[in-house]
Amino acid sequence: MGSGLHLRRIFTTTALGTRSARVALLFLTWLLAREASLRTSGFENGPIVCPIRLVTGYPCPGCGGTRSMGAISVGQFENAWSLNPIAFAVCAIGILWAVQIRPVNDLAKRASSFFRSKPLALQILPLLTLYAIAWIAAIDRFNSGIF
Repeated sequence: MGSGLHLRRIFTTTALGTRSARVALLFLTWLLAREASLRTSGFENGPIVCPIRLVTGYPCPGCGGTRSMGAISVGQFENAWSLNPIAFAVCAIGILWAVQIRPVNDLAKRASSFFRSKPLALQILPLLTLYAIAWIAAIDRFNSGIF
C-alpha cells in the first residue's frame, strides 16, 4: 500500500471523518479568526509577511487574504471583497469540505478525473490563467490604495 493511500485512510477514519467533527472544526476556526480580527483591528497592525511583496514591492494574489478572512469573520463583507475576493472562494471551499454534500462531491470527483485525463500542460493552463487574473486584480487593488 502506498504511503499516500495509507495517510488518506488514516485521515478519513479519524475524528475528522465525520461531518459533525468537520463542522465543529470549521466553527472553531471561524471563532478564532473572529477573535483574532477583533483583537488586532482587523489584522491591520503587523508586518508584511508576503515574500513576493517583500521582494518585488507588489502584492501577490493572496495578499490581503488574512485581512479579508478577518473581515468575513466579523461580517464586513464589502471590506472583505475589496481586500481580497479570493477569500470568499476559500470560505466556500471550507464550508463545502465541512458539510460534504454528495452532489457537490460527485461533481468535484468528475472534474478531478476530467482534468487528470488531460495532458499536464492543459491541467496547469487554467490554474496559471486564474493566477494571472488574480495577480492583475491584486496589483489593481494595490494601485488603488487598498493595501
